[in-house]
Amino acid sequence: MDAASCVDKDEIANDFAMLFRGGKVALDTDGEFRPWTTDSGGFVPADGKDWLSIVYDHLWAGPSVGVYPLVMHDEEFQVYWGCVDWDTGPQESLVHARNVRTALAQLGVVGWVERSRSKGFHLWVFFTDVVPAVEARRGLIAVCDLVDAPTTEVNPKQVELSGRGWGNGVRLPYGHLRQRGGANEITNPDATISIVPVTRFVPQAMETRATSDDWKAVTALWKPPEPPRRVVTGPTPPTDALEGLAAFIRRLGPEPSAHKPTGDRSIAMWKLACAMTRQGYSRQTMLRELRAADIEWGRKFANRQDCTEQLEKILDNAYKDVHQ
Repeated sequence: MDAASCVDKDEIANDFAMLFRGGKVALDTDGEFRPWTTDSGGFVPADGKDWLSIVYDHLWAGPSVGVYPLVMHDEEFQVYWGCVDWDTGPQESLVHARNVRTALAQLGVVGWVERSRSKGFHLWVFFTDVVPAVEARRGLIAVCDLVDAPTTEVNPKQVELSGRGWGNGVRLPYGHLRQRGGANEITNPDATISIVPVTRFVPQAMETRATSDDWKAVTALWKPPEPPRRVVTGPTPPTDALEGLAAFIRRLGPEPSAHKPTGDRSIAMWKLACAMTRQGYSRQTMLRELRAADIEWGRKFANRQDCTEQLEKILDNAYKDVHQ
């Protein structure tokens, strides 16, 4: 007889749903993470009666799910939890998770470490009630900065939504269809990666959720990032220096639309700047690639005396959007 059969599955599922509620549900099947939609095309909220049923199946019957965290409360986007994801290798990621967990504990906040399926680690923080998304994000970034942990994947990744989507979601731990052996389960990082059963994790996490006052002590540590030093460069041709999403946007160029058959160069430049910023390119590389893209995409700025200033503005705005 397994441990789950000795507990009230409904009670565990109910509290699990309280911990991980959010804006919308994501379906996590066949390696694909996407919004869960109804037969009528609507989105499924990560709260309420249907959410309880979904969580029960996630834990005990499948399929596995994730959550897009942002919810609208009092005309502001807020969240019930925050999560940091490190995929820098199992050993290095574990060090970051341990350090951030320790720093949070010193501030009176409990963090929960999950071993992700990518052999990295997540760190979760749960709140007794919603907190502004911007405050949740700033607090997590501040604690990571204290212990020199990367902040590339701090969730919520967005603090507001434009209406075009639900932002970035996160897979939830303890999915029924997970591979057993520690992946996608909460662990005790100080006990040789000891797995914490869901039946023990849920009640303890409920009891140790951070209050808004607890979190204020964390967000008080946040400092606005300083923009990178500006570097003046001359005209340069296109290069092959970019990788990943930035390289894709660079090759794709401005996307045609009904209003602009040749594509919107300003939007394309901004998307490229944001992608390069997220991927950690140097200021000099980003400015060079923007300049090269501008030349290739029709010289929106290249022939202007204030070309460098305009490209610098794009980078500054992208930096603020990515790190807000």
